[in-house]
Amino acid sequence: MHQSAGFATSLDGHEYKFECLTSTRQMAAIEKDWKQLEQTCAQPYIYFQSFDWCYTWCVEMEKSTPEVSPLNIRVFTLWRDGKLVFIMPMMITGSAPGIRCLTFLSEPHGQYGNAICEREKLPPEIGPQIWKQLKSTPDVDVITINQFPSSSYLATLVGDEGDAENAVKYASVLDLDSFESWEDYQASLPSKTRKSRRKVRTKMEKKGPVTFEVHYGGTDEYAKYVALALEFKQVWLHETGRRAAVLSQDFTKRYLCGLSGHPPRDNAHAYGAVLTALMVDGKPAGLEIGFCLEGHYYSYLGAFDWQIRNLSPGKLQMEMTQEWAKSAGIKKFDLLGDPAGYKSDWVSSEIQLESRSISLGMRGYMYSALWKAKLRPAIRKTFNAMDSRKRANLLKLFRKPNK
Repeated sequence: MHQSAGFATSLDGHEYKFECLTSTRQMAAIEKDWKQLEQTCAQPYIYFQSFDWCYTWCVEMEKSTPEVSPLNIRVFTLWRDGKLVFIMPMMITGSAPGIRCLTFLSEPHGQYGNAICEREKLPPEIGPQIWKQLKSTPDVDVITINQFPSSSYLATLVGDEGDAENAVKYASVLDLDSFESWEDYQASLPSKTRKSRRKVRTKMEKKGPVTFEVHYGGTDEYAKYVALALEFKQVWLHETGRRAAVLSQDFTKRYLCGLSGHPPRDNAHAYGAVLTALMVDGKPAGLEIGFCLEGHYYSYLGAFDWQIRNLSPGKLQMEMTQEWAKSAGIKKFDLLGDPAGYKSDWVSSEIQLESRSISLGMRGYMYSALWKAKLRPAIRKTFNAMDSRKRANLLKLFRKPNK
């Protein structure tokens, strides 16, 4: 039985207690505290550490492989006078050849690593104690923390420790809050860009009436279009010679469909999972799965009908989703950290992200300093440099034959 890490200390007249949760039952027991911390921390880039995302992912993962691959949850929490002020959801995973990694919960599905915290309530002395506890987690060879903001409290905890990825990555963000209205945003665009977007809409309207729908997590329509978006994405991956195994798993569809959400209400922002749909002549042409949390929108997965790709449905869907986001009170429209050339047309700023591997022994060093830092990036670079036909032919060699 795993023993939960922890410590208790008194600082500046307050009592701090650090605990490690290791089960979905323990996670469910602090749901109210977890969600309250999400609302009060006033912190961006934390949706993939939110209760709804983490708990839904864990429950569905346990259903998928209850015996073959038990889920090793490690949710680190810090309480100040009985109130939750810090949470960092992680897990232990196995990586060939038998390396045990402490990494962010829900990888590779989650996109940002982070810790949710009320930073002003964490004295300087507490950070080193938290970091020491994470590094003393039993049965771990290496800590891998991927794509966390350089300005985050987590970056303060890590400091310069560990091996950093060679390539610096950035989150691509459109600052909608800097514009008084959607019309003001459009007026800020170069005339060439405005003309190009109008042209896309005009071409699409020739196919039939263009409409836009928004569906929130927990509804039948949301689940239906999430499934369709994943189907659209599979076609795109196949046609362009790309591979994303996690998107083809039935598990992925189940947990995405299981996420909750609701529209703006009671003077609050839209919350949770949302599906936006560009409809042409009553049929889905472009779909996007996204998430809202405290005025921050995460553009998670976009897909379109491959049959009408020449009409650029993805571009029109993106524009209409951003217009909806502005009307829903969204302040930041986040296209996440994966590099893509098209993002420069849709964002106004970039947020630096870091990735680190902290070796806890020789096995961890071999994984982080050799495989993760050198060999894997070289293989990925070579693969991405191939043309789409060569990539597709290569991937066929690794696909399982149909039975």
